Amino acid sequence: MENFKCFSRDRIYLLLIGVSGLAGWGIPRFYQWTESDQSRMSPLVGQFAVGLTIVAVAICSCLPLVTIQSDTSVQGRGPVRFQLRSLFLWTTALAIGLAGLMRFPMAVSGAVCGAAYLHFIWFFARQPQHRWGAAALVGCMTLPYAWIADPSGTNGIHVGWILLWVAAGMPMLLPAGFIAGWLGHNVNDVAWLAILMTAGQLVIGTWIIRLGPKRTIAYLIVSLVISLFGSFCLHAMVLA
Repeated sequence: MENFKCFSRDRIYLLLIGVSGLAGWGIPRFYQWTESDQSRMSPLVGQFAVGLTIVAVAICSCLPLVTIQSDTSVQGRGPVRFQLRSLFLWTTALAIGLAGLMRFPMAVSGAVCGAAYLHFIWFFARQPQHRWGAAALVGCMTLPYAWIADPSGTNGIHVGWILLWVAAGMPMLLPAGFIAGWLGHNVNDVAWLAILMTAGQLVIGTWIIRLGPKRTIAYLIVSLVISLFGSFCLHAMVLA
């Protein structure tokens, strides 16, 4: 089968950033439109979630049939070489991290998330050909929470703290909440898990961006959908 029309990679990234911001800013209006409240969620919410998931799966399924142009030159990467010393250092760091996570979960997860963002900054500075993809990654993770920028929508919560949570834990708030419920815990008791999962999401994203635009776009769409669902749930919790 012949490929469909050729699309511009960076324009798609820019489009995803715009969609993330508009969708995040419209969360409160969508909540009001569905006439949901803290005791009863409108059936429209479930229908919309199913429809959005189907659209996301359909778009990702069509990506192999689409030719995507690169707006910037892509530099080749050399083969990854593993050394025994590096492997030993990574193994030691992982063992120490796991031990610390058992005793000080919030501190360790915060440190890991901070390291993930430092790695992202390094990636953004050293890989100019991937900067739009990196910007889209952070945008799809955080901009669905754009409604928090309105102080009246945070129900008295300090905006500075909540913006920090947007970057650190909210992108993976929904998956962490599902895991917490499965383990029989409240999501507030495993906030460290959301932070740790966000760090993983960021690191995996910077790796996937190097693999090509189609994989990147699919990953961005999945990240956007997860953050949108999490943003809606958080908005419902804030209003409760």
